[in-house]
Amino acid sequence: MRYKHKRNKDGYFKESWLTDEILPSGNKRRIVIRDKDYKIFLSKLDEAKRLHKKGISLDNTTVAEWSERWFAVYKSRASDEQKAHFRAKLDYDIIPVIGDMRVKDIRASHLQDLLNQSSGKKGTVVKIRHVIKQLFESAENEGIIERDPARKLELPDNLDESPRRPLTDIECNIVWKVAQSHPAGVYVMTMLLCGLRRGECVGLTIEDIDFENKRISVKKAIRYTSNQGVEKKPKTDAGIRQMPIPDILVPMLKNQCKNKDYNVHVFTKVDGDRATGIAVRRWWESFLRQCHIESGAKLFRNSILLETSNFGSDITPHYLRHTYATDIHAAGVHEKEQKHFLGHKSHDVTDIYREISNESFNRAAEVINQYLQNKYMMTETHVSINDPGDKKGTHSNIHT
Repeated sequence: MRYKHKRNKDGYFKESWLTDEILPSGNKRRIVIRDKDYKIFLSKLDEAKRLHKKGISLDNTTVAEWSERWFAVYKSRASDEQKAHFRAKLDYDIIPVIGDMRVKDIRASHLQDLLNQSSGKKGTVVKIRHVIKQLFESAENEGIIERDPARKLELPDNLDESPRRPLTDIECNIVWKVAQSHPAGVYVMTMLLCGLRRGECVGLTIEDIDFENKRISVKKAIRYTSNQGVEKKPKTDAGIRQMPIPDILVPMLKNQCKNKDYNVHVFTKVDGDRATGIAVRRWWESFLRQCHIESGAKLFRNSILLETSNFGSDITPHYLRHTYATDIHAAGVHEKEQKHFLGHKSHDVTDIYREISNESFNRAAEVINQYLQNKYMMTETHVSINDPGDKKGTHSNIHT
C-alpha cells in the first residue's frame, strides 16, 4: 500500500510545523504528529490541523508545568496571602495527584476523582475545586486545551461541614477560668470579649488602647504568610474601627500593658519582639490544652484524650469571634453597630455614608458590657487578676 507520508527509520509516520507561539527559550513552538499506525496518524494530523486553525496547540505541557506558568502570570498581582493559598493547594492537593499528566490528557473524571479523594472539611475541598477551575479555564483560554474539563465539577457528598460556631456557655466558663492564670489568657480574652480577628489582636500596640474611654482602635493586622508575618491593614476597610473594652477585660489589659512604651505591641514574645507565626500558634495550642484539662479530660502519656474532654476538639481562635458576634446580637445591639464592631462591610448604601455616633457607640458598649458581666457572673471587683499597681498581677508577659 502506498502512503502519502513516508515511514521513518524508527517505524513512525511523522509531520511537524512551527506555530507563531514563542517559547521561553525564544524559539517558536513546533507541533509534532507521529504514529506507527497510518490511519491513527492521519486522524491525529487532521485533528491537530483543525485545532491549529482555532489557535489551540494541544502541546505536551504537563499539569505541573502549566500550573507554574499559570501561577507566575495569572497570580502575579495577588496578595501574599492569596498567593500562599493558591501555592498550598497546587503543591499539596493538585500536583501530587495529576501533576505528571499532560494537560491535554486530563478528563473531567480525573478531576472529579481528585476531589472525591480529597481529605478535609468542606471548605478545604471547595478551595481545591476553585483553584482547579481557574487553572483549566485559563488553559482553555490560552488554547492549550480545546475544552475545559473542570466546568461541571461537583463537590463530593457527605463532606464534613464543620461550621465555625460560638462557644457553649460551658466552654466560655472554661475559657474564663483558664485565662485567669494562663500566660496567653489576656490574648484569648481580648479576642473573645472584643471580637478581634487573630491578626488584629496580635497587631495591637499600646497606643491603640484607650483605657480612659475604654476603647480599642483597630488600625492594622499581622498576616502570617511566613513565620515573621507582615503588618497590613485589616481584612477590609471596614476593619479599621473602634471597639468597646468590657469592664471585665479592663484590669487584665491594664496589667498586660503596664511598663510598655506606646509603640510596643500588646502581645509579644518573652523577649519583647513581635510575635512570630510559630509563637502565636503555640499560645493557642497551650491555652487549648489547658482548657481540655480544665474540662476534666484525661491524659495518656501526657497527651489529651479528646474523647474524655467536655471542651470542643474543633475549636480555633476564630470561634471566639463567632462567640462575640452571637453575644452582641443576644445583648440587643443594633445591627448597624454589630457590623461596625465586627468590621463587616455594609451592603446598605445608606450605611456607607452614615457613621455611628459617639452616643450610639457608648449605648451599645454599655449594653455589651452589662451582657458580658451577667454572662460571666462577675464584676470588675471580683476579677482575680489585679490592677497594674498590685504586684500580684499575673499577665505581664506571654510566654512562647
